[in-house]
Amino acid sequence: MIIVCRKVFPADYLVRFMQYPKHSNQQHKGIILALSTFLMWGVFPVYFKLLDGVHSLQILAHRIFWSFLLLFILLIFLRRLHNIRRLLKVKKAIMWLLLSGTLISANWGIFIYAVEQGKILETSLGYFINPFFSILLGAIVLGEKLSLPAKISIIIVMIAICLQIYTLGGLPFISIFLPLSFALYGLIRKKITIPALEGLFIETSLMAPFALIFLIYTTINGNSGFGLHTTGGLLLLSGLVTVLPLLTFTSATHRLPLSTIGFMQYISPSISMIIAVLIYKENLDNYKLLSFILIWIGLIITTLSSLKINIIKIKNV
Repeated sequence: MIIVCRKVFPADYLVRFMQYPKHSNQQHKGIILALSTFLMWGVFPVYFKLLDGVHSLQILAHRIFWSFLLLFILLIFLRRLHNIRRLLKVKKAIMWLLLSGTLISANWGIFIYAVEQGKILETSLGYFINPFFSILLGAIVLGEKLSLPAKISIIIVMIAICLQIYTLGGLPFISIFLPLSFALYGLIRKKITIPALEGLFIETSLMAPFALIFLIYTTINGNSGFGLHTTGGLLLLSGLVTVLPLLTFTSATHRLPLSTIGFMQYISPSISMIIAVLIYKENLDNYKLLSFILIWIGLIITTLSSLKINIIKIKNV
């Protein structure tokens, strides 16, 4: 399953500011970039709420198509388009990127649908669950050993999911499939040695024809939300809204330890939860609150365990 590209690609950074840290002040830049990333992801629901009058599938199609165009321009600007030609010769890589592109598109679609349906709290819950799905997939697929704290945390999260099933009277589709699709996406991208920018471009380029066909269809049928108005402008910005935080996130990971990134990733779902309750008045009932509390307990256990392991490693160096 592991794909090794024979060609050597340059490091994944935008400009000189995005280079790997050589000085201590790079960590400060990393913190700023990471905070910017998670703040942008956290307020995503506000952006998509502004597009309430547009069908979620149409928003998804615009998001894919404009991301593809923006990434194409970016690759030309960075003089990295030749990397794409090299990658296209690796058939196995393209097959896996087709699968990962389908998964990330599904993830985007579920998120847009959830926001449109007034279920931002469920997306927040899903992104809190996401790390546990990644840990579980790592154990099942990659054979990674689970520590006792990790096992306890997963059991706690499973209890929280069961509580959601009991409350809703069925499977919490959004809270399960949102993190599952992203965890599977992360697993595939971990197994293929392709730079983030080039990989995302190929993923969106593989999805772009379907998106374009759908957009043409909606235009012919007179159902298009795109035009010379505010909604059209917001749809045009969907590419930038998608790509910018991915670029700042990639740059932040070059400057900060993964453990720091791990702590900070919970900023986004926390902001989304606050927005859902305070701005859009979603109901945070006792069962939902209990589910969040259980997941936070699991996160604390996992985080403290990770901190302890990292401290031991540092002492042994």
